[in-house]
Amino acid sequence: MRYVLAALLTAGLAVSAQEMIPGTARPLLDPNAPVTTSGYICPMHPNEVKAEPGSCSICGMKLVAGDPMATADYVMRVSLEPRAPKAGQRVKFHFEVQHPLTGARVTDFAEVHDRLYHLFIVSRDMKHWFHEHPVLEKDGSFTLEHPIPAPGHYVLFSDFMPLGGGPQMIATPFSTAGFDGDLAASIPELTADTTFSKTADGVVVTLGATPAKLISTEDTDIPIRFTDETTGAPVTDLQRYLGAFGHAMMLSEDMTEHVHAHPEEMLEGTAVTEGGGPDLTFHALFPRPGMYRIWLQFQRRGKLSMVPFTVRVTRPGGA
Repeated sequence: MRYVLAALLTAGLAVSAQEMIPGTARPLLDPNAPVTTSGYICPMHPNEVKAEPGSCSICGMKLVAGDPMATADYVMRVSLEPRAPKAGQRVKFHFEVQHPLTGARVTDFAEVHDRLYHLFIVSRDMKHWFHEHPVLEKDGSFTLEHPIPAPGHYVLFSDFMPLGGGPQMIATPFSTAGFDGDLAASIPELTADTTFSKTADGVVVTLGATPAKLISTEDTDIPIRFTDETTGAPVTDLQRYLGAFGHAMMLSEDMTEHVHAHPEEMLEGTAVTEGGGPDLTFHALFPRPGMYRIWLQFQRRGKLSMVPFTVRVTRPGGA
């Protein structure tokens, strides 16, 4: 997906935390019509639609009832308290989703991976990354309290699916108080990793895809293997976290392209809570070539862990 943030970052513009950051509304919805079900959509792969309930043929997750033709981007209003947070300060975020045509507050959302709302907080230099879940309030808005670890520019990525609409990913930038750094200078120049094994909380995580196989605009399998750091034995006790054995966010260097991926070894709709590994395969489609940062989450023995990878995605033909 592409975000309105791209133009802001390219132009080096500052955005107030109180500003509305809408997507590009395409008026394909009848604002006076009730929410109806005309089909079933995969929240992770919007092109995967069926007339009857079922599972996504790409990732295996349960399809959500909705309108496959409702492709308009919804509007997001975000406020912060305090409005200009300081580094290290705990901030209360307030999110309100609005209908793209009527401006009415949206209050009904589909549950995707055990949550109604997935929020990613990412620093512009990509040194800080958080995956959180705002709380639904009685009025249909969402709130979250979270500290801001360091001064700088940040982007909030809101991932949700309104009933009657399609999957949404809306980016909202903000800055900490007193930060005088240049926005353009904050954009990192990522360098691809030279090793694809990282260690977190006693687990060695190895990305099995060679860089030459990461090609844009093509469905890509990214195999991941988990081994015990001490014994070298395969890890086979990964636990269910948000309906899957693992989660991955893949973000382009300029933050205009985003992939939220999950392994084909899904747990959604099952009673199984652990026993994942040692191998998981993530499906991804990188929209265009360039440098991407991948944040991979997994849970073992009640501990949620994360490892980052940086990869270069090439265009078809390897250019």
